[in-house]
Amino acid sequence: MGYSEIITNITLEAGQDLSTKQYKFMTLASDGQIDPTAAAGGKAIGVLQNKPNAAGKAATVTVFGVSKMVAGGNVSAGALIKSDANGNAVTATAATVDTSDAGAASDPVVGSFVMGYALESAQENDIFAAFIFPMGAVPTTAA
Repeated sequence: MGYSEIITNITLEAGQDLSTKQYKFMTLASDGQIDPTAAAGGKAIGVLQNKPNAAGKAATVTVFGVSKMVAGGNVSAGALIKSDANGNAVTATAATVDTSDAGAASDPVVGSFVMGYALESAQENDIFAAFIFPMGAVPTTAA
């Protein structure tokens, strides 16, 4: 399916060989370079579009708009997506509050860092279209 859209890409330095990481979520490291997102549900900056084959090479990252993605499992069209521990897109987990401690002031919000919506359904390792717009944690109940 074709999409008519505005895409925002940025160019950053690769922190390593990313030649096998095209269409996966990337994280901005403290050195200003990008690396594959390695934490399930962790914060990502966007999706790698090219295949830089060494650290320091130019890496094009979609931070907003429609991008191809690699599925890390079954994903349904319309599902909110996050990164798995390999940078692949999987269905996000809505946020909840962990009330297991003694004080409400320190109750953490637990949930995925949502990166956008799946525009198509996909199975593990499929390439599919997704609308990328980082949202952070999404509540379980709209307010």
